Amino acid sequence: MSPHLILLDPDLYMNKMLTFLLEDGGYQVTTLSDPRLVGDFLKENIVDLILLEVTLPHIDGLALCATVRREHPDIPVIFLSARNMVSDKITGFEHGADDYVAKPFEPTELIVRIQAVLRRYRRSERNLFGMIIKVGNMTLDLGQLQFSAPGRPAVLLTPTEMKILECLMRNANAFVSRETLIERTWGFDYDGETNRIEVYIRRLRTKVEDDPNNPTYIRTMRRVGYVFKDGRHAARPPLRIFDAGGRGAQGDLRVPGWSAIGD
Repeated sequence: MSPHLILLDPDLYMNKMLTFLLEDGGYQVTTLSDPRLVGDFLKENIVDLILLEVTLPHIDGLALCATVRREHPDIPVIFLSARNMVSDKITGFEHGADDYVAKPFEPTELIVRIQAVLRRYRRSERNLFGMIIKVGNMTLDLGQLQFSAPGRPAVLLTPTEMKILECLMRNANAFVSRETLIERTWGFDYDGETNRIEVYIRRLRTKVEDDPNNPTYIRTMRRVGYVFKDGRHAARPPLRIFDAGGRGAQGDLRVPGWSAIGD
């Protein structure tokens, strides 16, 4: 079955061009002229991905993305926008976007980015159902995309947030480099914004921390990376650096397929 995409762009010419391009690429496309219809449409239809312009009539595109993220965390969102400053892209990611494509863009680039996002979501759905990671009294349910801790309701994560948190929790109390997080989340050939991982770390902290400005679980060590603390380790772990395959100086592989720093 062809992936079903929603396209929201007030530019009629852009709508026609993208619809032709995407349908020619094998996608089913629904264009919505009024973004206020998105909520009801998602309740009644199966949608695989949303292409969203930041500047929309009636509703701010950033606010709409945040709402979709909150109510439908399993539906990826890609921004298409003429706002092409780095600060615009960061804002888009902070509101929940999975990718941000600045106009003008090459048609083949958009198709490749759509394929990459859909592949990432499908891989998460296929491989992670029923898997649970526990660190101390905290739980990450990979199949349900939920993080839970005592005394607070479970929070929903996007697949991208989940992959980052999974990497950190699998290596709890050990530092993981930002390069490793990027590789494990977006792939070894990722060449997008270098500060994207920082944006997602901030988003994760707003969901899992009691005080995101003074994090307890997701900690930063400058020029080294990030560590997920389980609350029982007050002291810093020894700074033993592992490569992208998780291999240390002695050649041991601590967590297959994952890179970590320390024990």
